[in-house]
Formats: sequence, C-alpha cells, structure tokens
Amino acid sequence: MLTEHFLASIGTPTRKPDTSSATKDAGIFLHEHQPLLAQRSVFKKSATGPNCVAVSRSHIFAAQVDKAVVHVYSREKGNQEATVPFPERVTSLALALDETVLVLGTEGGRILLWETCTGRSLTGLQSHLQPVNVLAVDPCSQFLLSGSSDSNIHVWSLPALLSFTAPPNPTPLHTLSNHRGGVTALAVGHSSTGANVVVSASKDNTAIVWDYRQNNLLATYLLGDTPLSLTLDPADRGFYATFEDGSVQYIDFYVSADVEPQNGATDSLRDPDTSYTPITPAPSTRWRPTNQDLGAAQSIALSWDGTTILTGHSTGKIAAWSPVSSAHLKAVLNTLPGPITNLQFLPPTGFPASTDEPRYKVHTIIKPRLDLKARVSDGEVSSPVPAGYNFNAQLVDSLPRAAVAAFEKRKPGRKSAFEEALAHPGFPSDLLERSLAELTTFAGSGRAAAVPAAPAVVEEDGYYMALDIEDGVDADWKDRRIKELEEQNKEQQDRLKVTIQQLAELKKAKEAAGTKEENGNADTQSKEERRKRTLERIRQMK
Repeated sequence: MLTEHFLASIGTPTRKPDTSSATKDAGIFLHEHQPLLAQRSVFKKSATGPNCVAVSRSHIFAAQVDKAVVHVYSREKGNQEATVPFPERVTSLALALDETVLVLGTEGGRILLWETCTGRSLTGLQSHLQPVNVLAVDPCSQFLLSGSSDSNIHVWSLPALLSFTAPPNPTPLHTLSNHRGGVTALAVGHSSTGANVVVSASKDNTAIVWDYRQNNLLATYLLGDTPLSLTLDPADRGFYATFEDGSVQYIDFYVSADVEPQNGATDSLRDPDTSYTPITPAPSTRWRPTNQDLGAAQSIALSWDGTTILTGHSTGKIAAWSPVSSAHLKAVLNTLPGPITNLQFLPPTGFPASTDEPRYKVHTIIKPRLDLKARVSDGEVSSPVPAGYNFNAQLVDSLPRAAVAAFEKRKPGRKSAFEEALAHPGFPSDLLERSLAELTTFAGSGRAAAVPAAPAVVEEDGYYMALDIEDGVDADWKDRRIKELEEQNKEQQDRLKVTIQQLAELKKAKEAAGTKEENGNADTQSKEERRKRTLERIRQMK
C-alpha cells in the first residue's frame, strides 16, 4: 500500500505549547497524509524560518531562526543527532546530489556547501549583498539558484562549485535581475531537459518564469500582493502562490492574458512576442478562505498526484485545498503551536524497488571538517583530493549489473565477472585463462602491437571500461579493430574446418579398422570349424 507523509515545522511558538511529554518543545511534526491522516512523530527543540528545513531519506536539517546553528535529526532514531555551528546565521537550506550535499545560504549573502557523508565543506564568497532568502536545485543537480533580499537570483554550476579544482573565487553563470524587490520564493520545474523552468516570487508583487539555463525571461505575472511561497504542479503546467491574507492563487501557463481559464488554450511561456508583456491573471484564479481566520499563508506543499494542496499559516493551522472542486478550501487538518514556516510532502513509499534509488544508506552525518584541504608538497599542490577524504555510508544492495541485451534477462542470483573477481581471494582461474588465451592469440598473429586499446570491452556478465587510453589514438581504430577481429574469426573458422576434417578422417579410419577386425574374426572361426570336421572324419575312419 502506498503511504504519503508530509512534514511541518514552526517558527517561534506564539501560544502555550502542549504540556504532554510527547509534544512538549516540539518544533517539527511528521504527519501521515494517506491512507490515514494522523500525526506520526515529532522532533523537539527547533524553531525555523521560511525555507530553512531540508529533508532527506535519513535525516532532517533545520536551521534555527535565532542561532547560527543547524540541528540535524535522525529519522531512523527519531531524535536529534547533532548540532552543527556555522560562522553566521543560516537563512535557507537545500539538498542536492542524491541528498548528500547540503547547500546553505547565510545572513551575510554567502553560499556554503557541506558534503554530509564526507565532512568536506566549501565556503563561497559573499555573492549577495543581503541575506539569501531561498535556495533551489534543479532535478539533475546541475544548477543551483539562490534568491536574495537584494532582488537578484544567481544561477550557479553545482559541479563547478564542488570540483576539487574549482577556482578560489567562483562566480555565477548568470544573474536573473528583473525583480525590483526582495526574492521571497523559488520553485524549479520537474523536467530534466533543457526546457525546464523556474518561477520566482518577489516583494514587488510579481512572479516571473525564467529559462534559467539560457538566462531568458519567459513571462511576468502581476499578482497584486506579495507572494510568500510557491510550488509548481507535477506536470509543470502552472504554479500555486500563497499570500498574506491566507489565499491561494493558481496561474495556468496555458491561459492567455486577462482571460478566464476556460477561454485560453495556448502556452503563454513560449511566445517571444509576449514574454516581456506583463500578464494580469483573472480574479477567479485566486481562492480566498471563507469563514476561516487562517492568517498569512507562509508555506505551501503539493501532494504527489497533484490533487491536494496544503498551506501552512501564521496561526499554526494547516489547511487542505482542492484544485478541482468548486469550494477549494476543504478543511483545516491540524493546528500547531506556532507559525508554520515550512511545509513539505515527502516522496510516497510502498512502490516496488526502483533502480533509480541510491544503493547506500546514511546512518550518521559527518560534521564539517576544516582539515580536508588539498595536499601540498614542497609548496605545490600534489593532489587536489584532500587527505583523509572518505565517503561514509552503508551499501544496501549489490553493485549494478549491466544487461547483455534488451531482450535478455539476467538469471536471479547470478554474479557478474566483476563481482566474482572482487570477492575472489586472488585472480579467478577463468579470468587468467582467458587473458593467457588472448595473449597467445595476439602473439601468434603478430599484430598485437598494431591494435590500439579500445575504450570499452563488453562481456557477457558485465562491462569494463579501460582507463589507460592514450591521447592521440587514431580515429579509425574501430575499423582496424573490426578488421583484426574479422581476420581472427576467419582463422578460427579455418582451424575449425581442419579440425572437423581430421575428425572425419579419424572416424573413417576407425570404421575401417573395425570392419577388418570383424573379417579376421570370421576367418579364424571358419578355420576352426574345418579343423573340427577333419578330426571327426579321421575318427570315423578308425
């Protein structure tokens, strides 16, 4: 059965908390949304600001609103695992690279990177003039976007920032700078292609859709009020925004400007003639709560199937909305003891095992280590990889196996040649035999030196990549390799024909020898019979 959870965190409590031991001092709440709505666990002693919570499969990272520390909670153990201090207060968090890198934005405008499984930490320059309010990472973990109160959005190359040979003063790829107020929210699309987009919200009461890869503005929406949080729908056909009065607005990309939703049918993002023309959404796209004092909607989350919207409000209420019903506000699910600054749906569980999931499990995070620096010898960097750089995780599955063909399935429990060699106390005998046979073949043909090393050799059990390819290898090495293989194949066929002919001759010789032996036996038998008859006649004559 599929199970879906959501996590809510609060800021500074505004009302007297529950005195029960289970929820006392609780700051982060984990709820089950489907199939049964219920609170499952709490994490204590935390007060977070907007965009200051990041959730992985194993841990919860919460930047505290009044301290320059990040609390790390273990989801497996259900308690606080560590308190990590930083030079300045952290104002935003985001996870990247299969949840192994935590990106932090600080009050001074800096961006920090922390590899939670190695302890390596990177401190960037002051890229923004004011606090970094929000961070976002694209689905491929190739681009990092940082939005600040200085109204700018920087787009960074995440692999370049994490490279061991990165320059000491990294610079963003480009800057999205059309806002005239502080950036309050960012929402990146779900696509892994070059057509992915990001939506930004600002205190200038606008929301802008960008092609962040090409630094192109696609659409500008005039919302009338300052949007506090954003989320894109699962198909990236539009986005939801929340406001100070507790309302929610849905902006459909497939609706033309200043018209009702049912009257438009074109994609307003990809029209270059209207990209710089501001769009005012229709009033019916904004859903206002009726008979409910919800307070400011400071956070928003969308369920996995896109049928339920949750909003977290300054009064501590969690409201559920339906994007398809006429009365969009469905119910108030819970009331927490403080303003809900972060709300996030977790990936649903219960699916069959997926090959895309990481094959490791992180039990304990490694705090930032200042000793992980490049190796220096005689005043020169001998290796960019720091000494003592280790990845700490538990492997929970076997190594990936390459399929022989799309139509051929591997037998269950069968190990690849690489796995057998990895677990063998020495070199496997079949591996040595194949290697010696190849060497003998090449030596016998006299063309071993003329054959360049191929970059990859595909075998039946797996794949191996050659790492010793020399520069300057001829471009036509494939043709020469194919020619060599064809010649070897022809030689093998000739040898096979000779062997078959020899076997046929041996068979004929054996058959001839068998016939001669039978004839000899028959002659011997006839001579014995004649001798017996002669002796019988002699006895009769006597």
